[in-house]
Amino acid sequence: MNKFAPSALTVSAPGKIHLLGEWSVVWGKPAILAAVDLRVAAAISKSSSNSHPLKEVIEPIVKKELNIKKIPSYNLKITSDIPIGAGLGSSAAVSAASIAALLSFLKVKWDLKLVNKLAYEAEKIFHGNPSGGDNLTVVYGGLVWFTRTNSEKLNLGGFRKLAKNFVMINTGTPKETTKQMIEMVSKQFTVHGSRFKKFLDHQEQLVRELLPAIKNGNEKELIRIIRAGEKNLEGIGVVSPYVKSIIGKIEKAGGAGKICGAGGKEKATGVLLCYHPKKEILEKIAKSYNLDCFNTKLGVGGLKNES
Repeated sequence: MNKFAPSALTVSAPGKIHLLGEWSVVWGKPAILAAVDLRVAAAISKSSSNSHPLKEVIEPIVKKELNIKKIPSYNLKITSDIPIGAGLGSSAAVSAASIAALLSFLKVKWDLKLVNKLAYEAEKIFHGNPSGGDNLTVVYGGLVWFTRTNSEKLNLGGFRKLAKNFVMINTGTPKETTKQMIEMVSKQFTVHGSRFKKFLDHQEQLVRELLPAIKNGNEKELIRIIRAGEKNLEGIGVVSPYVKSIIGKIEKAGGAGKICGAGGKEKATGVLLCYHPKKEILEKIAKSYNLDCFNTKLGVGGLKNES
């Protein structure tokens, strides 16, 4: 993905998608995520000026980690295949790739553990209370089991058989930011504690049931679990009526679909992760709403040096 001059140091990172657990993971429950074959590339080179908008986010993080006061001027150029605000981890991918590029520019020998740690700090600035799952997945890649206290890469095994039948339908960029949606749900958690706890517990149960389903390539179970998980998300108010109608059509046709990020209260909720044994059915449904429908590989490699 190196689209830059040879003099530029270039690092790329993939997007990510939640197979399930995108809301409950914020409150300590498990989630299963996959890196997706849509990438961000950050190219850095010497410059007499230094005015990139990311400077105010990544420089203080890197300065603190390296215990330095000044960074030489540089030019940072970002290119991305990942739709912004779609629930595909664009901020995590941009943060990870940019931080790794800046470390390379400073001739710091970085590893994935260091970049993940610093990318998480950037995610806090962007989102307030992130789980850490997005940055970990874009840095390490693959298929990931994640909680705030533990994570592991999963064997793709039987998942490969299922992965080919997933498609994404882009409903557009939500009006609400991830931070705003988290604040809304956090308030709901305070007001409706017992109901929200029931949501968290059921999502955890579903995530744990999803693990053997994807390991064994069990299509019937996969569809059941995604449907149940989506209903739970609808129950906490993060899926708009418009998107509910799309998912309803998918389910009526024998498939399953779910939001992948923070969601939205009004119309758009970002990308939907959809599954059907016959992908052309999903494509027809997307076309009926005049929405983009696209295939992408799941479980791809993580952060890498493209120079």
